[in-house]
Amino acid sequence: MEKLFDTPRSKSALQSFRVRVEAIEEGTDFENGRNNVITLVLSAMENNAEQWDKNCQVNISWIGQSFIDRLSNNERVLDKDRLDGVCTDCFRFLFELYLSIKNDLAIEFERARRFVVTNVDNFEEDSKGQIEYALRDMPVNIIKNIINSDAISSIKDFNSNQHKAEKLKGEWEKEISEKEKRVNQLKASLDEYENGFNFVGLYQGFDDLATEKTNEKNSLLCWLRILSVVILLPILIELYVILDNVGNISAIKEGLLVSLVPTISFIAICTYYFRILLINYKSVKSQLLQIDLRKTLCRFIQSYSGYSADIKKQDSESLSKFENIIFSGIVSEEAKLPSSYDGLEQISKLVKSMKS
Repeated sequence: MEKLFDTPRSKSALQSFRVRVEAIEEGTDFENGRNNVITLVLSAMENNAEQWDKNCQVNISWIGQSFIDRLSNNERVLDKDRLDGVCTDCFRFLFELYLSIKNDLAIEFERARRFVVTNVDNFEEDSKGQIEYALRDMPVNIIKNIINSDAISSIKDFNSNQHKAEKLKGEWEKEISEKEKRVNQLKASLDEYENGFNFVGLYQGFDDLATEKTNEKNSLLCWLRILSVVILLPILIELYVILDNVGNISAIKEGLLVSLVPTISFIAICTYYFRILLINYKSVKSQLLQIDLRKTLCRFIQSYSGYSADIKKQDSESLSKFENIIFSGIVSEEAKLPSSYDGLEQISKLVKSMKS
């Protein structure tokens, strides 16, 4: 919005010219009425400059600066020609204000407007032409100027802009839908990666446990082999001695009988521990088998949750046995381990039979 009246220069010019007009001595009825119109309008412009700037934009752009320049020329005398011209400019601003506001003008402004219209023939020719222009052509020009303004042009282009907006909206919705679809795909991929990472860690844990159990199995196997040799060694020694002294067997008979009891006892004890190691070996092999099974299960567990949810909707018990097997704990073989007294019992039985 262009400002004309709400500036220091304009307010000073309005006040100065109004004071000069108020100081003019009374003249004819026309002159007194014309001067009253001038002082009334100038005083209103001075006291309510914002309203006149807002509602008189057309005449501000047409005659605004020339009007203020005319008021600012204090050297020129206030003759009829000058006063008629100032009154005509005031009438043009007043008439535009009348066209711009919704309500009617105040009584004093309406009286001033009627005075100018009624006494148009008393103005000098140029001013008279300006008044007739204001009454006849200025409203049309104001409407034409408003219609061709940027605001009205925007309204004219509303339908075209609406079509463009709807087209753009459709394109945006399509693009947003595609982006949303892509985001959902990425989310699904990230969920799979997260699950995969979790189960990679689980697989690694089972793999470490399998390594530990494999080392334990190898150690047990090594001791089993050693005990196998230790159990057979006394028997082989006894056979060697007998075969080496087959021609003089009576000479070593007593020695063989004396060594028989500790040899049998040693073999029995070694056999007992061999049995314990063998059971532990079988137990570790069973645990390794279960661990390998769980490592294998980690390869399909990502899809198991969704699959089981769908299956259980139809039959809640369909996967119960399957889950009991898969998610059961790793257990040792159920064979009962021999107690420490089993070996002693066998030895005592052997001694009793020899004494008898």
